[in-house]
Amino acid sequence: MLAMQYSVRLPQDFDVEQVYQHVSMRSPLFEGHPGLRHKFYLYDREEHIYAPFYIWENSQVAQDFLLNNLFGGVIETFGRPRVRSWQVIEFEYGQSSEEPGFLCCSVDKVQSQQPLDKAMAREKQEHRDTLDKPGLFAHMILLDPDRWEIGRLGFWRHRADVIQQPADAVYEYDVLKMNQDLQGAA
Repeated sequence: MLAMQYSVRLPQDFDVEQVYQHVSMRSPLFEGHPGLRHKFYLYDREEHIYAPFYIWENSQVAQDFLLNNLFGGVIETFGRPRVRSWQVIEFEYGQSSEEPGFLCCSVDKVQSQQPLDKAMAREKQEHRDTLDKPGLFAHMILLDPDRWEIGRLGFWRHRADVIQQPADAVYEYDVLKMNQDLQGAA
């Protein structure tokens, strides 16, 4: 699996209601999209950033998306954003079946002297330990082999449910719509 995200700093005159309207117009276009496991519509209220997050079955379907009309609509509306991608090391659903309302992402550099296999084993164990936390909808471990960073993403029912861990960087977003597993994904 491959995770992908782009961020768009919205114009000042693009208010929160327009963000919700944009999401409600765009979300039906992704139903049954081949190879798409999940799309989370994320918004950072403090920075006024729209930052959708995708989980693809493989890199080919992610590439196909970037070259098709759906992503062309993003470019027309917001300009061509920088797109980041990560290898999905682990992805599991948590205990909460309630729609997630909040994402907390912590990112750490993998130290060059640290053996990668040991780092991944530790991350996988922490991932398994996180899955039984109340309020957790989904959790994943991501690896960026370009920057050698590990990302831990927790999609939580509410901000108050978040279990924070110390990290080099922490990113927080509101999740704007229900993000059920998309049926028909190849």
